[in-house]
Amino acid sequence: MLQQTAVERKHDRLAFFDGLSAGQIDKKEQQKVLNYLSEDYTTFLKIAANLSSHSRWIPYPFLANRLKKIADEMRSQAEAFRTKLVHLGGVVPQLSTDAREEVEFRQNVRRLVGDMEEHAARSEALVHQKNNIRDNDVSKLMEAVLFEMQKQKNELLDIVMRLS
Repeated sequence: MLQQTAVERKHDRLAFFDGLSAGQIDKKEQQKVLNYLSEDYTTFLKIAANLSSHSRWIPYPFLANRLKKIADEMRSQAEAFRTKLVHLGGVVPQLSTDAREEVEFRQNVRRLVGDMEEHAARSEALVHQKNNIRDNDVSKLMEAVLFEMQKQKNELLDIVMRLS
């Protein structure tokens, strides 16, 4: 009788696991993935918009074109995140389009460096996200984007160095 009571107590302590069905755990995982995709989508579009605005003040056409190319690539990556977000049942977030005011050249270079740092931070966030999800398709998408982001990082660094 005492042993049965101990088993019952152990069962009572673990009873909260009964409520966690596989479906609920999958829903939590799916919500986490949707949050990541939504965050990535908005951040990539913001960085792409900023890089496009930088390309307008750069006095060297070859550098401006390289920056536009990176911005276009980031828009494509954002679109891949949006497509996966919609495919998984998520809602595409609304974006605000705040225009930047015109400033002098050095301040623009500082802003470009800030956007380059934000690009690097997003790359680090993607590594973290990729390591924290179980969805293979999303993980592969993030891995492909990370590969492209490494090239973009090198391009951005070269552009900044040439402007400094």
